[in-house]
Amino acid sequence: MTLVEYVRSTPFIVCAHRGASGIAPENTLASIQAALDSGAMMVELDVQVTRDNALVVFHDDHLDRTTDGKGLICDRTLDEVKSLDAGSWFDAKFNREHVPTLAEALLLVKGRAYVNIEIKPLIASVESATNIYAIVQTVIDAQMSEYTVFASFDHHALLYIKSIDPHLNTIALNVPNDQRLPHEVVRECLAAGYGCSLEELTIERVEDCIEHHIPIGVYTVNTPTELEYVLELGVQGVVSNYPDVVTKHYLSLRHSS
Repeated sequence: MTLVEYVRSTPFIVCAHRGASGIAPENTLASIQAALDSGAMMVELDVQVTRDNALVVFHDDHLDRTTDGKGLICDRTLDEVKSLDAGSWFDAKFNREHVPTLAEALLLVKGRAYVNIEIKPLIASVESATNIYAIVQTVIDAQMSEYTVFASFDHHALLYIKSIDPHLNTIALNVPNDQRLPHEVVRECLAAGYGCSLEELTIERVEDCIEHHIPIGVYTVNTPTELEYVLELGVQGVVSNYPDVVTKHYLSLRHSS
């Protein structure tokens, strides 16, 4: 079923943050596979653009933290990025992991889970618009548009995505220190869903989402205690580095109730 149909029919969604990034190197095919194996219904990915305009699944602007490379990823070609070790920093057993392209990641997930692509805040420019359009087009080419949601703190980027195709799914991530209620935020950028951090979560925000029929997701929920807290408030979905832990505990709670 499409993502919209799934959200309407399921009581709770576990989204794997950068794949199962607590048990495998983030944003690699290994972390995505681990997320799928854990039973996560959705996988969250980040996208960066190389010097030769290739779309790769990667979080930071710089290569240093999660590869053996140095410098800005936008200064390297796809071949150069592909040659880097993107796994050993996490554990030596992942030394064969490399930075995947967005198309490769979508192919792995297709038919097995939904996708959440976070669009990084961008300076308004022709280049930024071109990059966002390329991300959206890659999803469309993969025939994944009905199974993908685009999330961002950059609400102008979400409006641009809706201008490309009003049927595309978007989530407005709460900008830190923005005290507006969720319905005010999503109304401004035409988003279908709302997301905030665990620290920003309040009963007022949850109740506002429930009143206005807005799906609400929270990041980053990694422990059984955190899961029970957000469930008690009425949250519909969580983003987790440990989707295996969260999914297992959620199922145990359902079976015991």
